[in-house]
Amino acid sequence: MELINETDFPAIALPFTGPEGTPVLTVVVKGTFAMVPDEPATAADEQLPLCFGDEFNDPDKGGSVKFESDLAPYKPRADIVLVGMAHAPGGRPATTVDVSVRVGQTRKVVRVLGNRAWRWRGPFLAPKPGKPAPFTQVPLVYERAFGGIDKVAGGAFAENPLGRGFAAKRRRKALKAARLPNLEDPRRPVRGWKDRPRPACFGFWGKGWQPRLALLGTYDDTWRETRAPEPPEDFRFEFHNGAHPDLQVEGWLKGDEEVSLRNVSKSGHLRFKLPEFPPACRIERYTRFADGPPADFKGPAEEPAEAEDLTLRADTLCLLPEEERFTLVWRGICPVRDLSAVEIKSVRIT
Repeated sequence: MELINETDFPAIALPFTGPEGTPVLTVVVKGTFAMVPDEPATAADEQLPLCFGDEFNDPDKGGSVKFESDLAPYKPRADIVLVGMAHAPGGRPATTVDVSVRVGQTRKVVRVLGNRAWRWRGPFLAPKPGKPAPFTQVPLVYERAFGGIDKVAGGAFAENPLGRGFAAKRRRKALKAARLPNLEDPRRPVRGWKDRPRPACFGFWGKGWQPRLALLGTYDDTWRETRAPEPPEDFRFEFHNGAHPDLQVEGWLKGDEEVSLRNVSKSGHLRFKLPEFPPACRIERYTRFADGPPADFKGPAEEPAEAEDLTLRADTLCLLPEEERFTLVWRGICPVRDLSAVEIKSVRIT
Protein backbone atom coordinates (compact mmCIF):
# COMPACT_ATOMS: atom_id res chain seq x y z
CA MET A 1 0.00 0.00 0.00
CA GLU A 2 1.27 3.44 -0.94
CA LEU A 3 0.31 6.56 1.04
CA ILE A 4 0.30 9.62 -1.24
CA ASN A 5 -0.09 12.80 0.80
CA GLU A 6 -0.39 15.96 -1.30
CA THR A 7 -1.07 18.21 1.71
CA ASP A 8 1.19 19.77 4.33
CA PHE A 9 -0.67 17.89 7.07
CA PRO A 10 0.86 14.72 8.57
CA ALA A 11 -1.15 11.59 7.78
CA ILE A 12 -1.10 7.83 8.30
CA ALA A 13 -3.12 4.77 7.27
CA LEU A 14 -3.24 1.75 9.58
CA PRO A 15 -5.31 -1.47 9.76
CA PHE A 16 -7.45 -2.01 12.86
CA THR A 17 -10.45 -3.97 14.04
CA GLY A 18 -13.40 -1.66 13.40
CA PRO A 19 -16.62 -0.91 15.29
CA GLU A 20 -18.46 -3.87 13.69
CA GLY A 21 -15.72 -6.27 14.76
CA THR A 22 -14.42 -6.52 11.19
CA PRO A 23 -11.05 -5.33 9.83
CA VAL A 24 -10.81 -1.77 8.54
CA LEU A 25 -8.17 0.59 7.23
CA THR A 26 -8.15 3.79 9.30
CA VAL A 27 -6.86 6.96 7.65
CA VAL A 28 -5.82 9.77 10.02
CA VAL A 29 -4.96 13.33 8.96
CA LYS A 30 -3.91 16.03 11.44
CA GLY A 31 -3.86 19.74 10.66
CA THR A 32 -2.46 22.60 12.74
CA PHE A 33 -4.13 26.00 12.34
CA ALA A 34 -3.62 29.55 13.56
CA MET A 35 -6.43 31.22 15.50
CA VAL A 36 -7.36 34.21 13.34
CA PRO A 37 -9.72 36.59 15.22
CA ASP A 38 -13.24 36.64 13.71
CA GLU A 39 -12.05 34.78 10.59
CA PRO A 40 -11.81 31.18 9.38
CA ALA A 41 -8.63 29.61 10.72
CA THR A 42 -5.61 29.36 8.43
CA ALA A 43 -3.08 26.54 8.20
CA ALA A 44 -0.10 27.19 10.47
CA ASP A 45 3.41 27.43 9.07
CA GLU A 46 4.56 24.79 11.55
CA GLN A 47 2.54 21.57 11.50
CA LEU A 48 2.53 19.54 14.71
CA PRO A 49 3.26 15.82 14.21
CA LEU A 50 0.88 12.96 14.87
CA CYS A 51 0.96 11.70 18.46
CA PHE A 52 1.89 8.01 18.45
CA GLY A 53 1.41 7.71 22.22
CA ASP A 54 -0.04 9.67 25.12
CA GLU A 55 1.96 12.67 26.32
CA PHE A 56 1.65 13.83 29.93
CA ASN A 57 1.59 17.26 31.54
CA ASP A 58 4.47 16.17 33.77
CA PRO A 59 6.69 13.83 31.70
CA ASP A 60 8.70 12.80 34.77
CA LYS A 61 5.81 11.95 37.10
CA GLY A 62 3.06 11.12 34.61
CA GLY A 63 -0.20 12.49 35.96
CA SER A 64 -2.89 13.84 33.65
CA VAL A 65 -2.65 13.46 29.87
CA LYS A 66 -1.72 16.56 27.89
CA PHE A 67 -2.08 15.04 24.40
CA GLU A 68 -3.67 11.67 23.72
CA SER A 69 -2.50 9.37 20.93
CA ASP A 70 -3.99 10.20 17.52
CA LEU A 71 -4.01 6.54 16.47
CA ALA A 72 -7.53 5.59 17.58
CA PRO A 73 -9.15 3.20 15.08
CA TYR A 74 -12.53 4.98 15.24
CA LYS A 75 -14.33 7.61 17.33
CA PRO A 76 -18.15 7.52 17.39
CA ARG A 77 -18.22 11.18 18.52
CA ALA A 78 -15.99 14.23 18.30
CA ASP A 79 -13.69 15.30 21.13
CA ILE A 80 -13.13 18.93 22.11
CA VAL A 81 -10.10 19.46 24.33
CA LEU A 82 -8.32 22.57 25.61
CA VAL A 83 -4.75 22.57 26.89
CA GLY A 84 -3.70 25.73 28.69
CA MET A 85 -4.15 28.11 31.60
CA ALA A 86 -6.91 30.15 33.18
CA HIS A 87 -6.07 33.88 33.14
CA ALA A 88 -7.48 36.54 35.43
CA PRO A 89 -8.91 39.36 33.25
CA GLY A 90 -6.38 42.06 32.48
CA GLY A 91 -3.69 40.19 34.41
CA ARG A 92 -5.07 41.64 37.67
CA PRO A 93 -5.24 39.21 40.63
CA ALA A 94 -8.70 37.72 41.15
CA THR A 95 -10.13 35.12 43.52
CA THR A 96 -12.73 33.71 41.07
CA VAL A 97 -12.82 33.63 37.27
CA ASP A 98 -15.19 31.81 34.92
CA VAL A 99 -13.50 30.16 31.93
CA SER A 100 -15.68 29.17 28.98
CA VAL A 101 -15.25 27.18 25.78
CA ARG A 102 -17.87 27.24 23.03
CA VAL A 103 -17.61 25.34 19.75
CA GLY A 104 -20.77 25.72 17.70
CA GLN A 105 -23.63 24.76 20.01
CA THR A 106 -21.39 22.94 22.52
CA ARG A 107 -20.45 25.05 25.53
CA LYS A 108 -18.75 24.39 28.86
CA VAL A 109 -17.96 26.73 31.75
CA VAL A 110 -15.47 26.02 34.52
CA ARG A 111 -15.23 28.24 37.60
CA VAL A 112 -11.61 28.80 38.59
CA LEU A 113 -10.83 29.69 42.22
CA GLY A 114 -7.63 30.50 44.06
CA ASN A 115 -6.09 28.09 46.55
CA ARG A 116 -8.40 27.23 49.45
CA ALA A 117 -8.48 25.09 52.59
CA TRP A 118 -11.25 23.77 54.81
CA ARG A 119 -12.42 26.24 57.45
CA TRP A 120 -13.35 24.79 60.84
CA ARG A 121 -16.09 26.59 62.76
CA GLY A 122 -15.88 24.46 65.90
CA PRO A 123 -14.99 20.97 67.12
CA PHE A 124 -18.46 19.54 66.43
CA LEU A 125 -19.42 21.39 63.26
CA ALA A 126 -18.65 20.20 59.74
CA PRO A 127 -15.93 22.18 57.95
CA LYS A 128 -16.75 24.55 55.09
CA PRO A 129 -14.60 25.74 52.16
CA GLY A 130 -12.45 28.74 53.08
CA LYS A 131 -12.06 31.87 50.99
CA PRO A 132 -9.94 31.53 47.82
CA ALA A 133 -6.62 33.34 47.55
CA PRO A 134 -6.00 35.74 44.64
CA PHE A 135 -4.36 34.40 41.49
CA THR A 136 -3.41 35.56 38.01
CA GLN A 137 -3.01 32.15 36.35
CA VAL A 138 -4.11 28.60 37.18
CA PRO A 139 -3.24 25.48 35.10
CA LEU A 140 -6.33 23.85 33.57
CA VAL A 141 -5.41 20.29 34.54
CA TYR A 142 -7.25 17.52 36.38
CA GLU A 143 -4.79 17.77 39.26
CA ARG A 144 -6.63 21.03 40.08
CA ALA A 145 -10.15 19.55 39.72
CA PHE A 146 -12.13 17.59 42.31
CA GLY A 147 -10.86 14.12 43.16
CA GLY A 148 -7.77 12.61 44.72
CA ILE A 149 -6.73 9.94 47.18
CA ASP A 150 -7.46 9.93 50.91
CA LYS A 151 -4.12 8.76 52.32
CA VAL A 152 -5.37 8.92 55.93
CA ALA A 153 -8.69 7.06 55.75
CA GLY A 154 -7.92 5.19 52.55
CA GLY A 155 -9.81 5.26 49.27
CA ALA A 156 -9.67 7.14 45.97
CA PHE A 157 -12.10 9.03 43.77
CA ALA A 158 -12.57 6.76 40.74
CA GLU A 159 -13.42 9.59 38.33
CA ASN A 160 -10.18 11.45 39.03
CA PRO A 161 -7.63 9.97 41.46
CA LEU A 162 -5.22 12.82 40.60
CA GLY A 163 -7.44 15.63 41.87
CA ARG A 164 -7.94 17.38 45.17
CA GLY A 165 -10.70 17.72 47.75
CA PHE A 166 -11.74 14.09 48.15
CA ALA A 167 -12.06 12.66 51.68
CA ALA A 168 -13.38 9.14 52.29
CA LYS A 169 -14.32 9.92 55.90
CA ARG A 170 -14.78 13.00 58.05
CA ARG A 171 -11.45 12.98 59.83
CA ARG A 172 -9.87 16.25 60.78
CA LYS A 173 -6.38 15.09 59.88
CA ALA A 174 -7.50 13.91 56.43
CA LEU A 175 -9.47 17.08 55.71
CA LYS A 176 -6.59 19.31 56.77
CA ALA A 177 -4.42 17.51 54.22
CA ALA A 178 -7.09 17.63 51.49
CA ARG A 179 -6.64 20.74 49.38
CA LEU A 180 -9.83 22.00 47.78
CA PRO A 181 -10.20 22.03 43.98
CA ASN A 182 -9.32 25.13 41.97
CA LEU A 183 -11.63 24.04 39.13
CA GLU A 184 -15.36 23.56 39.68
CA ASP A 185 -18.60 23.27 37.77
CA PRO A 186 -20.44 26.46 38.83
CA ARG A 187 -23.64 24.40 38.98
CA ARG A 188 -22.14 21.91 41.45
CA PRO A 189 -19.64 23.63 43.77
CA VAL A 190 -18.05 21.82 46.68
CA ARG A 191 -19.94 22.91 49.81
CA GLY A 192 -19.16 20.08 52.21
CA TRP A 193 -16.74 17.18 52.56
CA LYS A 194 -19.39 14.64 51.45
CA ASP A 195 -19.87 16.30 48.04
CA ARG A 196 -18.75 14.22 45.05
CA PRO A 197 -19.04 16.43 41.94
CA ARG A 198 -17.86 15.30 38.53
CA PRO A 199 -14.37 16.76 37.90
CA ALA A 200 -14.52 20.02 35.95
CA CYS A 201 -11.81 20.55 33.35
CA PHE A 202 -11.20 20.79 29.60
CA GLY A 203 -8.43 18.20 29.21
CA PHE A 204 -8.32 14.53 28.24
CA TRP A 205 -10.18 12.22 30.64
CA GLY A 206 -7.95 9.46 32.03
CA LYS A 207 -8.24 6.05 30.35
CA GLY A 208 -8.10 4.39 33.76
CA TRP A 209 -10.81 6.57 35.29
CA GLN A 210 -14.52 5.89 35.51
CA PRO A 211 -16.78 5.98 33.58
CA ARG A 212 -14.32 5.63 30.67
CA LEU A 213 -12.64 2.56 32.16
CA ALA A 214 -15.92 0.60 32.14
CA LEU A 215 -16.09 0.97 28.34
CA LEU A 216 -13.04 -1.28 27.97
CA GLY A 217 -15.19 -4.35 28.62
CA THR A 218 -14.58 -7.57 30.54
CA TYR A 219 -11.16 -9.21 30.43
CA ASP A 220 -11.68 -12.58 32.12
CA ASP A 221 -11.00 -16.29 31.49
CA THR A 222 -13.70 -16.43 28.81
CA TRP A 223 -12.04 -13.54 26.96
CA ARG A 224 -8.61 -15.15 27.23
CA GLU A 225 -9.90 -18.50 25.92
CA THR A 226 -12.16 -17.26 23.13
CA ARG A 227 -11.19 -13.75 21.95
CA ALA A 228 -7.69 -12.69 23.03
CA PRO A 229 -5.98 -10.59 21.75
CA GLU A 230 -9.12 -9.05 20.18
CA PRO A 231 -11.23 -6.75 22.42
CA PRO A 232 -13.96 -8.42 24.49
CA GLU A 233 -17.52 -8.55 23.17
CA ASP A 234 -18.65 -5.79 25.56
CA PHE A 235 -15.88 -3.38 24.50
CA ARG A 236 -17.38 -0.08 23.36
CA PHE A 237 -15.66 2.20 20.86
CA GLU A 238 -16.77 5.22 22.92
CA PHE A 239 -13.67 4.35 24.97
CA HIS A 240 -11.60 6.11 22.29
CA ASN A 241 -13.43 9.40 22.97
CA GLY A 242 -11.09 11.02 25.48
CA ALA A 243 -12.63 14.47 26.00
CA HIS A 244 -14.56 15.46 29.10
CA PRO A 245 -18.08 13.97 28.76
CA ASP A 246 -19.48 17.52 28.48
CA LEU A 247 -17.23 18.18 25.46
CA GLN A 248 -18.07 15.18 23.28
CA VAL A 249 -20.12 16.06 20.20
CA GLU A 250 -22.62 13.70 18.58
CA GLY A 251 -22.36 13.61 14.79
CA TRP A 252 -18.75 14.85 14.82
CA LEU A 253 -17.72 18.41 13.88
CA LYS A 254 -18.91 19.95 10.62
CA GLY A 255 -15.86 22.16 10.20
CA ASP A 256 -17.41 25.62 10.02
CA GLU A 257 -18.27 26.06 13.71
CA GLU A 258 -17.52 29.33 15.47
CA VAL A 259 -15.20 28.95 18.45
CA SER A 260 -15.30 31.32 21.43
CA LEU A 261 -12.78 31.10 24.29
CA ARG A 262 -12.89 33.31 27.37
CA ASN A 263 -10.21 33.86 30.01
CA VAL A 264 -7.78 31.29 28.62
CA SER A 265 -5.34 33.86 27.19
CA LYS A 266 -3.93 37.26 28.05
CA SER A 267 -6.24 38.82 25.47
CA GLY A 268 -9.27 37.63 27.46
CA HIS A 269 -11.45 36.60 24.51
CA LEU A 270 -10.54 34.57 21.42
CA ARG A 271 -13.07 34.01 18.64
CA PHE A 272 -12.54 32.34 15.26
CA LYS A 273 -14.03 29.71 12.94
CA LEU A 274 -12.92 26.17 12.22
CA PRO A 275 -11.75 25.38 8.68
CA GLU A 276 -14.74 24.55 6.53
CA PHE A 277 -13.33 21.99 4.09
CA PRO A 278 -11.79 18.68 5.18
CA PRO A 279 -8.98 16.98 3.27
CA ALA A 280 -10.16 14.69 0.48
CA CYS A 281 -9.18 11.02 0.52
CA ARG A 282 -9.26 8.56 -2.37
CA ILE A 283 -8.66 4.82 -2.00
CA GLU A 284 -7.42 2.60 -4.83
CA ARG A 285 -8.37 -1.04 -4.30
CA TYR A 286 -7.23 -4.02 -6.39
CA THR A 287 -10.29 -5.47 -8.12
CA ARG A 288 -9.37 -9.18 -7.83
CA PHE A 289 -8.66 -9.43 -4.09
CA ALA A 290 -12.10 -10.39 -2.74
CA ASP A 291 -10.83 -13.87 -1.80
CA GLY A 292 -7.19 -12.99 -1.34
CA PRO A 293 -4.37 -12.34 -3.83
CA PRO A 294 -4.98 -14.19 -7.09
CA ALA A 295 -2.51 -16.86 -8.19
CA ASP A 296 -1.57 -14.83 -11.26
CA PHE A 297 -1.04 -11.58 -9.32
CA LYS A 298 1.10 -9.39 -11.58
CA GLY A 299 2.37 -6.95 -8.97
CA PRO A 300 1.27 -3.45 -7.94
CA ALA A 301 2.25 -1.73 -11.16
CA GLU A 302 0.22 -3.93 -13.53
CA GLU A 303 -2.71 -5.11 -11.40
CA PRO A 304 -6.04 -3.34 -12.19
CA ALA A 305 -7.53 -1.22 -9.40
CA GLU A 306 -10.72 0.74 -8.75
CA ALA A 307 -10.88 4.10 -6.96
CA GLU A 308 -13.36 5.11 -4.24
CA ASP A 309 -13.73 8.21 -2.09
CA LEU A 310 -13.37 7.93 1.67
CA THR A 311 -15.12 10.44 3.92
CA LEU A 312 -12.87 11.95 6.59
CA ARG A 313 -14.69 13.25 9.68
CA ALA A 314 -13.34 15.87 12.08
CA ASP A 315 -13.34 13.99 15.39
CA THR A 316 -10.65 15.63 17.57
CA LEU A 317 -10.25 19.37 18.19
CA CYS A 318 -7.38 20.32 20.51
CA LEU A 319 -7.30 24.02 21.41
CA LEU A 320 -3.95 25.59 22.36
CA PRO A 321 -4.81 29.21 23.23
CA GLU A 322 -1.45 29.96 24.85
CA GLU A 323 0.06 29.42 21.40
CA GLU A 324 -2.93 30.89 19.52
CA ARG A 325 -3.26 27.73 17.45
CA PHE A 326 -5.17 24.45 17.45
CA THR A 327 -5.06 21.00 15.89
CA LEU A 328 -7.89 19.25 14.10
CA VAL A 329 -7.83 15.52 13.36
CA TRP A 330 -9.88 13.95 10.58
CA ARG A 331 -10.45 10.20 10.52
CA GLY A 332 -12.05 7.78 8.09
CA ILE A 333 -12.40 4.00 7.91
CA CYS A 334 -12.86 1.67 4.97
CA PRO A 335 -13.47 -2.10 5.15
CA VAL A 336 -10.68 -4.49 4.17
CA ARG A 337 -10.52 -8.26 3.80
CA ASP A 338 -8.13 -8.76 6.71
CA LEU A 339 -5.60 -6.81 8.77
CA SER A 340 -2.95 -7.17 6.07
CA ALA A 341 -5.01 -4.74 3.92
CA VAL A 342 -3.15 -6.25 0.99
CA GLU A 343 -5.96 -5.36 -1.45
CA ILE A 344 -5.40 -1.60 -0.93
CA LYS A 345 -3.13 -0.26 -3.66
CA SER A 346 -2.92 3.37 -2.52
CA VAL A 347 -4.36 6.03 -0.22
CA ARG A 348 -4.24 9.53 -1.71
CA ILE A 349 -4.89 12.61 0.44
CA THR A 350 -5.43 15.95 -1.32
